[in-house]
Amino acid sequence: MRLKISVVLTVLGAVFGSAVSAKEITIGMGNFEPYYIAKGQTGIFADIITAVFKRLPDHEPKFVFGSPNNRLWQDFKRGKVDAVSNLFDSVEVEGCRSDPVFRFRDVAVTQKISGITLKNIADLQGRKIIAFQGAKDFFGPEFSAVAEQSSYSEVSEPRLQAQALVDRRVEVSIGDLFIFLNSLQKMTKNKSEPTGFRFHDILPVTYSRMGFHDAQLCQDFNRALKQVRDSGEYENIYKGYFKILGHSPMPE
Repeated sequence: MRLKISVVLTVLGAVFGSAVSAKEITIGMGNFEPYYIAKGQTGIFADIITAVFKRLPDHEPKFVFGSPNNRLWQDFKRGKVDAVSNLFDSVEVEGCRSDPVFRFRDVAVTQKISGITLKNIADLQGRKIIAFQGAKDFFGPEFSAVAEQSSYSEVSEPRLQAQALVDRRVEVSIGDLFIFLNSLQKMTKNKSEPTGFRFHDILPVTYSRMGFHDAQLCQDFNRALKQVRDSGEYENIYKGYFKILGHSPMPE
């Protein structure tokens, strides 16, 4: 009996000792839904990070939500957080960058009733276009040239893009698909369903990374991220949010 008790205590000690000794890692998180949702500590990016850290039991992520991208990167540079999410390759910071983690799916959105067909960026020329702030430079010279020859505007809030398209003040909205769907869901004026729109994949898929001060943790994160991808959990997170936002499994 004493031997059994001793074995049980040893196992419990190992389990709880590991939990107690897990190192807390503060991670700078953004402020745009559905990638970051402070309520419930969730969102697409948060769920991906959580899935990865479940495979790193010696580390416990602590999310710090609510910062715009520039603030995120500055906090990381100043050492206010141990890691930062949504780090683009163009951002100059010192530290270890993970493998690509966070996938954006930028699309051109039109109302189905308009009958507009877009097969490439050139097809946007001459259209009434609204996009997110900085899009003109973000998508490269071809898109920039099209914007110059079109009725083109940029706004800082995604909900304004969705509303302008719903109200038919523009013909095309340029931006991330998930953010557009989220804006539709939260819309109170002239509320519209996603089935009334067409989503044209004419823009490149982009990725951002995690940034770490700890190079070893960065390598461990990459290893665990590969496991999350290989298991299918990574894609299931994205598919799950399509369902939440009204499309299953993928929009047209």
